Amino acid sequence: MTCERSLALALAVSAAGCLLPEDVTPPALDPEYTSWHRVVLTGDVPGHDDTYRIVYVDPVARLGTSNKDALLVKEIYDKAGDQPGALRSVDIMRKLRAGPATEDEGGWLFTQSSVPFGPETHLDLCWARCHAQAPYSGVWRDYTQ
Repeated sequence: MTCERSLALALAVSAAGCLLPEDVTPPALDPEYTSWHRVVLTGDVPGHDDTYRIVYVDPVARLGTSNKDALLVKEIYDKAGDQPGALRSVDIMRKLRAGPATEDEGGWLFTQSSVPFGPETHLDLCWARCHAQAPYSGVWRDYTQ
């Protein structure tokens, strides 16, 4: 078994108890997400350790439009000096304006994949452990600037 397959299997097994809520089908990830507004973050933060993170902000989130679904995609890499190293995960935050599935998460759906466009698992602890305390309705930065 290759290293990538072993990693994918380990991630799948560890996420088995964290599947998407039954009443949620997340909107598909836009294949052009890497062309969106981009913010690079580094350093040690809760939930991500000392990593290199690239956050892509869709136009709805960038404009701060509150009556439409918004999307943030965070690619999390190991740090290789001041550059990204190996990809750890792709974390996706979707602000969903309809449906009861995310009521306990401030209207957000937090998912994660081991690769872009791969199968996603629900991260049910992101809201309670971290994002509920964020100053901008579930996010830590004001991406409208």
